[in-house]
Amino acid sequence: MVKSEVRHSADSLEPRLRKLNRKQKKTKAKKEATRRVPLPGSFRHSWRSLKVIKQYWPPLFGIMAVYLILNVIFASGISSLNAAVNDIKFNLEISDSENLSPLGTALSGFSNLVASAGTSGSSTGSVLQTFLIVIVSLVLIWALRHLLAGKKVRVKQAYYSAMSPLIPFLLVLVVIFIQLLPVLIGVPLASAILAAVFPSGGALASLTLIAVSVSFLGWSLYMLSSSVFSIYIVTLPDMPPRRALKSAKNLVKFRRWTLMRRLIYLPIFILVVMGLIVVPLIIYATFLVAPVFFGLGVLSLLFIHVYLYTLYRELIK
Repeated sequence: MVKSEVRHSADSLEPRLRKLNRKQKKTKAKKEATRRVPLPGSFRHSWRSLKVIKQYWPPLFGIMAVYLILNVIFASGISSLNAAVNDIKFNLEISDSENLSPLGTALSGFSNLVASAGTSGSSTGSVLQTFLIVIVSLVLIWALRHLLAGKKVRVKQAYYSAMSPLIPFLLVLVVIFIQLLPVLIGVPLASAILAAVFPSGGALASLTLIAVSVSFLGWSLYMLSSSVFSIYIVTLPDMPPRRALKSAKNLVKFRRWTLMRRLIYLPIFILVVMGLIVVPLIIYATFLVAPVFFGLGVLSLLFIHVYLYTLYRELIK
């Protein structure tokens, strides 16, 4: 599998023997795209990803267990969740005293848990959590590449062997962060400008903000639809970041809209599954919310990489 990925990356960058104009290049690329194997649907691909996790669960769960332990010890990954759970308990008591439906409070509490995920009580803890996510991502990519190639993988071996492309991987992540700036900066900036132009709010201001937010989100998502796969390409041997980004761009050509739908589906699927598990716990067993939500967050990181890496394998067929 590694050889085929390297061959694809090299082939996508080989110079053409006959020089074509822009229209001819586009026509040729479209024909090549139509001859590719169709991508599986989002639900079907989710099922395939779960089957991969089930098949290789001993090493994959071992990798995530090490990540969970390091997160709890060094990054206080569960501390911010405990604070959010205390707020949920307080809100549930208020809703009980006022005879309100606990479902609305539970849904609001779940949204607060999602907002507090990945944060820590200190800036040092947040930095350590980010660092641990980068490390475990490299380990998972290395492990998935070898497991799906039919090789045996040990947890210790994965952590020892996966760190060599750390710097190129970080450089690609910097590019991805820059591509997220339209959403991270553009939406709050547009909100502030609209608040100044329409101080009383109203339907026009709300519709304008929604349109601007969707535009910025679409812009970022369009760029991410290729660069997200470069994090898997850049971990190949002797693969510079610029070449990985270019190879990923060629890989998704004329498939961006299809991939954007699958990228939008991924967080929605994860949030729905987590909500179905956590919301009942908020209502009936609040003491389990923090550890269960934290464990689901760890498993979500595993599922994200399996989903994206197997989708990347579908693209290079």
